[in-house]
Amino acid sequence: MPKIFHLSKAGARLLYKVRHHKGHGIHSPFVFNFITKVIEEKTQYHAYDDVRNYLSHFPDLSFRENKTHRLLLKIVNYFNIKKIVELGGGTGINTLYMTVTASDIECLSVELSPLKFSKAQMLYNEWNRNILQSNEPFPLINEKKDCIFVDLKNYKVSHNEMVTYLMSLIHKDSVIIIDGIRTNRKLQTLWKMLVQQDDTVVSLDLFHLGILFFDKKYYKRNYKLSF
Repeated sequence: MPKIFHLSKAGARLLYKVRHHKGHGIHSPFVFNFITKVIEEKTQYHAYDDVRNYLSHFPDLSFRENKTHRLLLKIVNYFNIKKIVELGGGTGINTLYMTVTASDIECLSVELSPLKFSKAQMLYNEWNRNILQSNEPFPLINEKKDCIFVDLKNYKVSHNEMVTYLMSLIHKDSVIIIDGIRTNRKLQTLWKMLVQQDDTVVSLDLFHLGILFFDKKYYKRNYKLSF
């Protein structure tokens, strides 16, 4: 009988690395441009230094800049995003990267942990941006949002309710970013639910990070990319 090989986590990650690397094999101009001008883009923006310098005033806050921080900043900058909802704001570091590029960005940050909520509040106090906080899992929002970022390690709610809530916030040019889609099987299932929504058109699977787009002018497709 033929042998069945099971990939280790490292092997599965390597497989992702060779798929569509630097946009190779991508026929959608929208997705190709997003890969080459955002995901693979290496410019050292001054805004990175702005966040680092600000965070240096908070030595008690555990922080190490990573590629997810930088990608959040690049996405907001590339799409000229102005209205953000963050679900699972944690201690507020991701919020800084999403709001640093322009002073007119508005962000609602939802954090359910009282301790993390208070730490983020201290961080936002001197950060000259329009950031509102909420400790409600599904705050009432009366307008569509340009970007919704969900950090699944900080936002633990009913998955069915989450999907319904996210779909209620989007317009055709919105982008949803989900961090932690492979943390466990339940979160992998959540990601599949989001990909399969009728409103979802383009989905990008970056292994631990997922990105969704909703403009019907594109073909519905899921891409697996290296990150």
